[in-house]
Formats: sequence, C-alpha cells, structure tokens
Amino acid sequence: MTLNQPQSNEWYFNLGASSHMTPHLHALSHSMPPQSLIPCIVIGGGSLLSVTTTGSADLSKSLCLNNVLVSPQLIKSFLSVH
Repeated sequence: MTLNQPQSNEWYFNLGASSHMTPHLHALSHSMPPQSLIPCIVIGGGSLLSVTTTGSADLSKSLCLNNVLVSPQLIKSFLSVH
C-alpha cells in the first residue's frame, strides 16, 4: 500500500468550503495580496491557516475561478460547491 501526494493540477469538490482554495501559487493566472486585514482559513477543529495570496485560476478555456485563496499549508486544492 502506498500513499501518493495529490498532483498540483487536481481540484477536489468540497461542500463545506466557503471559498475556492489551493496551496499552489502557480495555479493562479492572476494574483494579488489578500484583501482582508487578517486573512486566514478556518479548518476542522478551529485551526487557522494563513492566506498568502488571492487571485483567479483558469481550470479550462471556459471555466475561471475568482477569489481563490492560496495557503501553502493546505495539502489539496478545493472547489467550493453549494
């Protein structure tokens, strides 16, 4: 049995996520500093992950994600779905 790290171009649907998020700065097509004063992501158990960058990610020619949060401490990229 082996445990493989996710590939940087893989995105996972997350029903509980309030924003799209990724650990990979290179996943963004456009980036800027975070807009909030204390940018962070709250994860299970109440832990906080810092957001270093926000921006847009082009997943295909017809699908662009806006307001993507970048936190290098994440281990996967998540698509927020409601």
